[in-house]
Amino acid sequence: MASPAEPPVTTQVIVAGFDGSVSAGSLAGFLEYMDIGQVWRCRVKTSWTPPGSYPDFLLPAPSPLRSTPSPSCRRAPPHAFVHFALPQAVRRATDAAARSELLLHGRPLRIAAATASCRGRTNPFRFPDAGLEVGTLSSPDTFLVAWRGPDQGLQFSVDPFDPCCRLVFARDTAFVLPPSRSNYGNGKASVVMRCDVKLEFPVRDVAEVRVYRSDCALLVRLSASPLVHYRTADGDDIHTPVPVDFDLPDDDDPWIRTGDFTRSGAIGRCWVYRIKISPRRLMKMDRALAYLEQQGVAIMECGSCYSGLPLTVRAEHPDFFCCVQEAEGLTFPVLFLVNVLVHKGIINQHQLTPEFLGLLRGSRDDDDNVAALKDFWGDKLPVFDACRRLTKALDRVSPKLLGRGMDACHNHTVGVRRLVITPTRAYCLPPEEELSNRLLRHYHHVADRFLRVTFMDEAMEPLNNNSLNFYAAPILRELMSDSFKEKTTVQMRVRTVMTKGFQMCGRKYSLLAFSPNQLRDRSAWFFAEDGNTTVESIRGWMGRFTCRNVAKHAARMGQCFSSSYATVTVQPHEVNENLADVERNGYTFSDGIGKIVPDLAMEVAQRLQLTADPPPSAYQIRFGGYKGVIAVWQGDSDDGIRLSLRPSMKKFDSHHNVIEVLAWTRFQPGFLNRQIIVLLSSMGVSDAVFWRMQKSMVGNLEKIFTDSEVALETITRSCSPENANKAARMLSAGFSPRTEPHLRAMLSAIRSAQLHDLREKSRIFVPKGRWLIGCLDELGILKYGQCFIRASAPWLDPCFVKHGPKIIVGTVVVAKNPCYHPGDVRILEAVDVPELRHLVDCLVFPQNGYR
Repeated sequence: MASPAEPPVTTQVIVAGFDGSVSAGSLAGFLEYMDIGQVWRCRVKTSWTPPGSYPDFLLPAPSPLRSTPSPSCRRAPPHAFVHFALPQAVRRATDAAARSELLLHGRPLRIAAATASCRGRTNPFRFPDAGLEVGTLSSPDTFLVAWRGPDQGLQFSVDPFDPCCRLVFARDTAFVLPPSRSNYGNGKASVVMRCDVKLEFPVRDVAEVRVYRSDCALLVRLSASPLVHYRTADGDDIHTPVPVDFDLPDDDDPWIRTGDFTRSGAIGRCWVYRIKISPRRLMKMDRALAYLEQQGVAIMECGSCYSGLPLTVRAEHPDFFCCVQEAEGLTFPVLFLVNVLVHKGIINQHQLTPEFLGLLRGSRDDDDNVAALKDFWGDKLPVFDACRRLTKALDRVSPKLLGRGMDACHNHTVGVRRLVITPTRAYCLPPEEELSNRLLRHYHHVADRFLRVTFMDEAMEPLNNNSLNFYAAPILRELMSDSFKEKTTVQMRVRTVMTKGFQMCGRKYSLLAFSPNQLRDRSAWFFAEDGNTTVESIRGWMGRFTCRNVAKHAARMGQCFSSSYATVTVQPHEVNENLADVERNGYTFSDGIGKIVPDLAMEVAQRLQLTADPPPSAYQIRFGGYKGVIAVWQGDSDDGIRLSLRPSMKKFDSHHNVIEVLAWTRFQPGFLNRQIIVLLSSMGVSDAVFWRMQKSMVGNLEKIFTDSEVALETITRSCSPENANKAARMLSAGFSPRTEPHLRAMLSAIRSAQLHDLREKSRIFVPKGRWLIGCLDELGILKYGQCFIRASAPWLDPCFVKHGPKIIVGTVVVAKNPCYHPGDVRILEAVDVPELRHLVDCLVFPQNGYR
C-alpha cells in the first residue's frame, strides 16, 4: 500500500464542451498536438441514466412492453475521461482550458481535474476474460450454479489499495421511464442501454478461498452479499494510442448503487463465487492469493492433485428460493427460525427437503423445535447434513428444562424479532430479549406479529446517502439543467417496503410507526394484521395525534415505542394535568418537568425492585400522552393528588394511565463526548486538557490487571453499579485479577467497552463529573445562574461502603445531552439549599431569571 506521506496525485481529466462528432481518437490527438501531454487512454461518453428512470433487470432486453423512446432521453452532453502519462499534463490542461486556449472545431474545451489519489504504485491484480458462476455449496464438493456471468468481457480484480475485490462486466439493461418522459400516460415504457455492472466486496468479507488448479478456478466463499453498482456505457468510444504494460486507474465516472440484477436473486442469496482464470495468469493469481492470505483469508488448495475430491459443478434446481414463505404444519416461530439459519448461511435452501421439514413437524411441540434450531445459531461454518444435525439437536432437548429461569426476566422484557433489509437481500434475526414498551405490553397476545425492520447496507454497514442518491459527473452538472440528484433503486426498494409492506413466512407486514431514534438508525416497526387487530386499530389505541408536522407526528407515535418499565397505575382523580408552567419572556422554565408525591415515588421504586434508601428523587417517564421528568415533592395530603403534570409535558391525547419509567436518578459517572469536546474547544479550552484527561483514563485502564487498588477505584468511579458491582465486590474481598480468571474476564470486558467508546465516540472519563437528571426548583429559592447538586458517591454495597450523598458547592460546568449549540454548555454556581436536600443525583435549575 502506498505510504501515507505520499501526496495524492492524478493523471486524469474530464473534458467537455466539444460536439458529438468528435471521436476519442481525434480528441486525444488534439490534446497531444497542443503539447498538453501524452495520452494513454481517452473514453468519450454520451450516455447517462435517463432522468427519473430506474433500471429494471427483470425486464427482457429489448423490452417488449413499449417501443423504444427517442434517443434524446438517454443521451448526455459529450464528455470524455482522458488519462495522461504524467500528472504535470493535468495542470497544463486545466490552465490552458481556463485561458480558453483549447479550441476544438471553434468551441472552447472545459476541463476539470479528476479526484486525486494516493494510490501511487499500488496496482490491482487484474484478471481479464475471467469466468463467473454464482451459487451455493450443497455439500463440501458439490457446487450448484444459480447464475452464470457473461461468456466474455468479464474482469476480476483484487485491489490491495482499497482493499477489495471487484467483478466488472457489461450487459444490456432496460430502464423504466417515468410517465412524463414515456409519452404513454401511466404505462410503463423502457429504453435499453448498455451498462457496465460492478460487483464489489471488501477483503474482510471473504471467508475462505479454495484453489482448484486443475480447473484454473477459485471458489470464493463470502460472509455477506457484494455491493452492486452500474454505470451507463451506451455508445462509449475508447481510444488507446499506445499499449501500456500496467493497469490504468478507473475513470472518474460515478458508479451508481443498485440491487440484485439476476432473475433468481442469486446475488443476494448465494455467497459462493466460482471464478475461472486464464492459465496464462496463474503466477499473478498466486501473488493475489498471497496478498489475501496476508489479510487473514483462509486459502485452501483443493482438487485431486492436492487434497479432497474434485469439485462437482451442476445447475441449480429452479424450484429453490431464498425464503421459506409457507410450510404446512409449521408455525410462524419455527418457520422464522428456519429462515434465520438460511439467511445466516448455516444451512442453505437446498437442504430444506421434505425430510428436514418432516423432522420439525414430527417434533413434540414448538418449544422443542425452537430450542433445536437455536442450537444451530452458534455454528460458524455451513452445515451440510442438516437432517442429521437437527435429529441430534432434538434428541438433546429436555422438555423439563425448557423455559426454566425465564419467568423472572420476562416481567419487563420481551423477545423482539428483527428483519434487516439490504439492497440485495433480507436477513431474519432471531428473537432478542429487550426492554418492553407500551404497545408490546398491551398487545402481548399478538406480540409475535410485531417486527422491527432495519435498512442497512451489505455486511451490516450503515446505509449512507450515496447508496440512496446519485449525481451526474461533476462537469455535467455545469452543462445540464436537469443534472440534479436522482434516486437509486436502493431508495426505491426502501420506499416500496415502507409504503406497500412485504410478505414473510405467510404473513403480510405493514408499516406501523417509528420513533426519531429508530429513524436515525433507519429502523421502523411493522405489524402483521390478523383480522382482529389491524394497524389502524393499534394506531387508534395509541392515542389521538393532531400534529400536522410529519416529523413531530412520527415522534409522537414513536413515544409509545419507548423502551420502559411499566410500574404503577394512577387513577384519573389522582392526577393533576393542569399544573401551571413557569413562563417568562417567552421562555418556559418548567418545560417537561412534573411532580410526584413521596409515597407514589416509593411505590414506583418498589415496582422497579430498587432497594436503595432513599428511593430515587426523580424519574424520566411516559404517562399516556405525557413525557418528561417527575421529581419528588411533598404534596397536599387533602386533595388526593399524587401525580402533577404540566401542559408542556403533553404531546398527544391518550387514555393510558400507567407510569412507564425510562430512567431514574442514581449514581452515573460523567463522560465527555465528541459533541461536548468540540464545543469546549471552540470556547477556548485547550486541547492539552483533553489529551491529559484521555492519557489518565487510558493509563488507569492499562493498570487494572496488575494493580487491584487502581482497578477497584477505576470501576467504582467510572462504571455504574449495576454494570460493575460484582467485579468491585470481588476486588474489595481480596480477589486478584492475576489469579482469578472470572474477575479478569469482567475487567477485560469493562476495559474493552471503555476503550471502544473512547475510540468511536471520544468518551473521556471525568473523575469529578456526574450524569444527572435535570429538574426545577419548585420553591423558587435559587437565583439566576445558580443550581443545586447533591450527588451520591460511588458505592459497592451497603455492607462495604456507607458514604452519603455530597452537596456540591462552587463553580460547575453543565452540558446537556445532546449538545450541539454553544448555549448548551453553561457555567453555573452550585449552592447549598437545605429545602432541596431531598433531591439526590438531580441537577436543580432555578425558575428565576431572564431565560
